This record gives sequence, C-alpha cells and structure tokens, in this order.
Amino acid sequence: MKITHIVSSLDTRQGGPPNVVLNLANSQKKIGHNVNIVSQFKNLKYNNFKNLSYNNLIKGTFLFEKHYIPNFDFIKKIYKEIKDSEIIHIHGVWNGVVSISLLISRLLKKKVILTPHGSLDSYNIKNKYILKKIYFYLIEKSNLKFVNGFHFLNPNEYKNSRWINILKKKKILIQSNGIDQKFISRVKFKKKQNSSKKINIVYLGRLNKIKNINLQINLINYLKEKNKAYYLNIYGPNDGELNKIKKKINNLKLNKRIFLRKPVYGIKKYSILKNADIVILTSKYECNSVLAIEVMSVGGLLLCTKNCNLSHPAKYGAVKVSNHKLQNLVKSLDYLTISKNSKMIRENALKYAKKNLDIEINIKNILKFYKEIIK
Repeated sequence: MKITHIVSSLDTRQGGPPNVVLNLANSQKKIGHNVNIVSQFKNLKYNNFKNLSYNNLIKGTFLFEKHYIPNFDFIKKIYKEIKDSEIIHIHGVWNGVVSISLLISRLLKKKVILTPHGSLDSYNIKNKYILKKIYFYLIEKSNLKFVNGFHFLNPNEYKNSRWINILKKKKILIQSNGIDQKFISRVKFKKKQNSSKKINIVYLGRLNKIKNINLQINLINYLKEKNKAYYLNIYGPNDGELNKIKKKINNLKLNKRIFLRKPVYGIKKYSILKNADIVILTSKYECNSVLAIEVMSVGGLLLCTKNCNLSHPAKYGAVKVSNHKLQNLVKSLDYLTISKNSKMIRENALKYAKKNLDIEINIKNILKFYKEIIK
C-alpha cells in the first residue's frame, strides 16, 4: 500500500506528534508498505527508525513559519505525494500545511485519514478560541467534511471533539499511540547505581507553558522547605519557557535541587526514564502522552496529574495519578517511595504496555482502518 503521512513539522519542539509519525511510518515500512513523510524539518533525530531513509522523508520549507504556511515548492511536493498515494494520513489541524493538504486531497479525490492529536479537543479550542472558530468556518469546516476517517487517541479526545457534528457520519478509530515493545525488551539497561537517600525525579519533554513545569518547581521548593531530599532533572528542548524557568529556579535558590539538561534521544532516553526514581508529568493538558507511553514501556515509575488523560492505565495500577495541589503531590511521592508500591506500579506498567501500547498491534488496527476507508 502506498501511504503518505503529512505533518506540519518534525521539529522536536512540536512535542509528541513528530515522534509518533516517524514511529508509525517506520513500522509500516518494516512490514513492506511504501511509506513517505512530507514535512518540514532541520536537524532530524531519527536513529531508532532504521527502516526509514532520507528518501522517505520529503522535506519542505515554510513561506511563513509562524502559521506553518508552505512555500510554492513545498506545495508542489505535497501535491505530488498526494497524487501518487492510496492513503493520505494527515496529522494535526489549524495550520497551513494541513489545510492545503486537505484541499489538494479534496481536489484529487483521495482517501484521507486525519489524526488530530488533540487539536480538535474542546480544551484546546479554548486557546485562541475566536481565531480558531473563524478559521474553522472559513476554511477547515469544508475540508473536514471531506475527511474519510478520523483517528482519535483515546475515548476522551473523541468525546471532547464531538462539537464537530460531521463526526457522527464518519468512520472512527479510537486507539492509543504505541512503540516497539520488542525493541524495548531487547535493550540491555544498565542497573541503577544509587545508594544515596536522594530521590531523583525526572521530567522529559518540551519546555512549553502547557507542560506546567512551574508546578514541578513549586513542588521541589515545598519539599526543600520540608527538608526532603528530592531533586528534579529537566530534559528537553526550549519551547518558549526556558528563560522563565531559569529565572524562577534562581529566584527560589533551587540551583542545587533542579538541573536543566539537554534533550536526549534513543536508548539513552529510555535508560533515564527506567532508572529515574520517579518520572513526573504535570501538564495542563495531554492527549496521549508519548512520555507516559515510553515510561510504562520501560517499566518506569510515573506520577502524573489528572489533566494528563491517563485514567485508563491508572485503572490498571500502571501509573500514579494526583491532582494539582502540592499537598496531594507530596502524598503521592511518599506513596511511590515505599518500595513495595513502586515495585508494583513498575510491574503493572510493563504488563499494561505489552497489552495496550505495542506498535505491532496498533499498526494492524490502523492498516485495517485504511482498508475500510479504501473500499
């Protein structure tokens, strides 16, 4: 099957979707499908995606980067790939690359799958609400009517996107993202070397306002005042918040408690997540957190807040969920530092990942969905 994935950018600052698209395309290519990705990218990190070559990555350039509006050469590349493909799988909404790709697909009468990655969720519509509503009625409403099938990452995302009436008449797939569980199981992780009483907390991801890293800093400050030996390591690319985070750390004199690290990738990243005493995720909103998927897949210990949309793995004891109050987060930390509790959650996380987050199973379901659309 000739499949084209279109995403506005593969830049790491875009968060989970670039990694998800690369992972999906890599796995589809692995089992014999003809797969290309059309996107903008610069210094692409894709060491784990061995089945993809640069020939499968169709690189474009923006005319206006702020709104991801492609230049004429980029549009020509989009047109060619859409014209030559059986299935067009588009990722995201509210940007020029997606809107133009949907329009070209309409003109060429191609079969289209859209994975919004949370961008149609009513929570995210609140951000720039008026502009998005104008954009929707002027441009995207007609485009979305043409989409043959929608892929949502969990039931809550689908529920919160049903303000778009056309969804009632469309084919729907609800399925989480996944990663290569066989690859993870073959990785030989170094055993953790930490005999001290210091508790190492890790956050790994974009330094973006929606990630609510302020709450993590406040938590470490609160624990410091209570003379508790917790330390926070923050790994990730700047996405608008780095200077604010640095300033807050300095103002609270937490330089010996909080450490800002460069982004990490591949096996090194998985090793950090596995060996952390606790991985923390305090986002104001998550659709289908790649960090959470990776932590569970390596048997890591994840503490997340309620807005992270992880009620399903929490039901199976694979993660620990707290509300946003500092006192509740501290209680959760105390719970996780008890050896039998942390061991139980780590074991449950591995079981949950193998059953629910295996890319091989997910790929089969997505390809089945493609075939339903093509009929």
